[in-house]
Amino acid sequence: MNKTRRILFFDIDGTLITDDGKRYFPDSAKEAIQKARENGHLAFINTGRVFCNVTEEIRSAGFDGFVCGCGTHIVYNGETLFHHDTPYEVCAGVIRKCREYKMDAVYEHADKVFTSAAFSDNEHLKELISYFKATSTYMEYDDPANDQIFDKFCAWYDADTPYLEAFKTYLEKDYMYIQREGNFCEVVPKGYTKATGIRYLLDYFDLPLENAYAFGDGSNDEPMLAYVPNSIIMKKGPEYLRKKVRLVTDDVREDGIYKAMKKMEII
Repeated sequence: MNKTRRILFFDIDGTLITDDGKRYFPDSAKEAIQKARENGHLAFINTGRVFCNVTEEIRSAGFDGFVCGCGTHIVYNGETLFHHDTPYEVCAGVIRKCREYKMDAVYEHADKVFTSAAFSDNEHLKELISYFKATSTYMEYDDPANDQIFDKFCAWYDADTPYLEAFKTYLEKDYMYIQREGNFCEVVPKGYTKATGIRYLLDYFDLPLENAYAFGDGSNDEPMLAYVPNSIIMKKGPEYLRKKVRLVTDDVREDGIYKAMKKMEII
């Protein structure tokens, strides 16, 4: 077991890049990641995004690999180590339920993203689709007859919907429902989180848990921040998480990643 090599896990939005629509990725963060790897450490993205939604700017920044889709897909040195395959029948059932309950859903797979061809007036969905069209293999189909499968999905629902509890009950067997801001939810296969991706790679590299470092900024990072002893959160993160982590660092535009890695003697 290597007791000196550290393995670092970075959320993307709000942690490595700004989440203000401008998607600013500071040179200081790129420099810190490069220095960490030169020092013999490993650097991984750990994101809720599926692999096709990790932009080239992030991919080319010099990471050893990627934990994507909340732990459902793990890539190292350009090779897939693990991918959770959700059965077609499960995916088809979810698509039918989202249609029945009138939800605006985005279905995400490592290789593609797809939604309904007929959109509602959901401005958030339109903005997301515009981004997907620019960065992903995007398809405007959600017909279960087309053998569409996905790794995870997210959905918006009407505030007055009478179907939400029925939808959650339907998902219980195969999925974990995560309530996000507003009338928005993220849904991930049961048993998979950002933390399970970390555990997989610790076993793969034969590293102890105390060598793992996680950098995040929000509630969706809580599984990995709670799992590792070396947890770092940006200062804009929620107060309840700032009280639980080992270190609170400055935000993206204030070179928070570089400062944290320097303070923790990674670089």
